[in-house]
Amino acid sequence: MRILRRLLSFLAYRMLLLTVVSALLIISFYLAMNTANIWALITDGLDARAGVVLMKGDAGQLNSYFRQEFLSQDPVLQVGMSDASPYRDYEIRGYDHRVRMVSVWSWPWEDVARAEIIESIEAIDGTILSTRREAALAAGGEERLSPPEWATSRYRVTLVRSAGRWKISNLQLIEQIEGK
Repeated sequence: MRILRRLLSFLAYRMLLLTVVSALLIISFYLAMNTANIWALITDGLDARAGVVLMKGDAGQLNSYFRQEFLSQDPVLQVGMSDASPYRDYEIRGYDHRVRMVSVWSWPWEDVARAEIIESIEAIDGTILSTRREAALAAGGEERLSPPEWATSRYRVTLVRSAGRWKISNLQLIEQIEGK
């Protein structure tokens, strides 16, 4: 009887250990999968947002990255798509958009994730429109012929998963970083 009890205890311990290790591996897999999906969504979404502001792109494409409630209240889009846009007088040919992930967290069983990122545009390739050239030279000299710099910013990002897809529901500006 003692031998049977020791055997069962040994087997139970091994089964418990195997279950715990398996659970940790599964949770790790889903954490990694969510992190990769969130990273790709944030990078592509913020790049598309910058493209709409800088290159006057189609704002409809942003619906696949952002929730509609956020898009209607985003101050960057509101200014960038209005007549007050600092890029309205420029023809932008390209830009070097970068997103650096500071932190990200999402439990596999939750439908809300949080991340902290730093967004920057290192270079903007563009020139002023020929119809605005003389006015720009008179107003600010040669430096007005190049597009203004994009503000490097640190954001706290909130994402929501609905129907199996992550979407950005909020970008909270933490600080604007001076210099690059």
